[in-house]
Amino acid sequence: MIVQGKDNWQQRLTIYLISQGISLLGSSIVSLAIIWYVTLKTQSGYAVTGVTLTTFLPQAMVMLYAGVLADRYPLKWIVILSDSMIALSTLILAVIFITGKDSIGWIFFFHTLRSLGTGIQLPASKSILPQIVPEEALIRANSLNTGIWSLIQLVSPGIGGLVMNAMKMQAVLLIDVGTAAMGVLLLLWLKMPESKRGQEMENTKERLIQGFCYLMKSKSLKRCLFLYTAFQFLVVPASQLTPLLASYHAGREVWMLSVMETAFSVGALAVSIYLAYSKMSAFPFKLIGLSSVIFGITMLLLLPARGITMFAVLMCVMGAGSPLYYTPLITYIQEHTQENYMGRTFSFMDLFSTLAMPLGMAIFGPLASLSIIISFAVPGTLLIVLGMWIIKNM
Repeated sequence: MIVQGKDNWQQRLTIYLISQGISLLGSSIVSLAIIWYVTLKTQSGYAVTGVTLTTFLPQAMVMLYAGVLADRYPLKWIVILSDSMIALSTLILAVIFITGKDSIGWIFFFHTLRSLGTGIQLPASKSILPQIVPEEALIRANSLNTGIWSLIQLVSPGIGGLVMNAMKMQAVLLIDVGTAAMGVLLLLWLKMPESKRGQEMENTKERLIQGFCYLMKSKSLKRCLFLYTAFQFLVVPASQLTPLLASYHAGREVWMLSVMETAFSVGALAVSIYLAYSKMSAFPFKLIGLSSVIFGITMLLLLPARGITMFAVLMCVMGAGSPLYYTPLITYIQEHTQENYMGRTFSFMDLFSTLAMPLGMAIFGPLASLSIIISFAVPGTLLIVLGMWIIKNM
């Protein structure tokens, strides 16, 4: 890990978080707008599935290669170039809309390019914080990063709805171009500490094998890989099927779904801020175990819940559990991974967790059509068992 002075890391962190917050806000608004546009234009479940596939699969395809890039080249420039790639793809799509030649096919194509850019950026964005802040400040930096993400998740649906009503689609797309440009300009201003990483000349395949062997030789990192993937798989019903459950027990109005999403983001934001400014003595895996238990219990309590108020309260509690899992886990990985392997380690973590989402939907989605109770009760119980095991044994 890089040895760096502590005199200006706060300034570097502030610049980085602001730049990525601005860029992420625009991307989040446009991503929602694309989903809504396709949904309203086609009224087709297959088309919405196409948006989902072009969101996750391209990321998974490039994630391992992105980890190699993150370990070989300056992280700041990887983030800048990937942000620029996403913005350029969105700009071309906006031009196509302006010319009146837009189609669902073009949306899928450029959404795939946006996803590829995101996949390239993910390992670098998770590897960059240890280069910006000292090790003892990582938990705060990751908590602030999670808090910004939660805040954006809180406000972007509302902003997205406003701009979709007030602007044409091409103008909405240009929002992402503008926010990406601002984020890139701020990153260009960011002065990174000099990295001492070696520039090994092995080819990509050799470096991937080295990264995988490094991961498999580390007991602590293998444990993190299991937890990262298992949690992402088991919370699929909570993240993807809660609107379906709410439609049975609370109502089918769109504003109800918005309230639930807002409640989750409020809980996540509150705990992220608390983690950033508190000095918690609990070991990271205790927090991770507690989060798993919270998610599991909340999923079980959602089954007998009735009315939007109860659903909102439970979603707020579930949101509070989210930073307790991801923030300590990511911080632990950053602290226990050699800098030369940071990008590849996160690329494997992100690959498995990304694939866990469609796998979970392939299992729990059809199961929900047969029994929504089983699709929540089984993973909810497993999350409680997993959390208790983590608390007791880690």
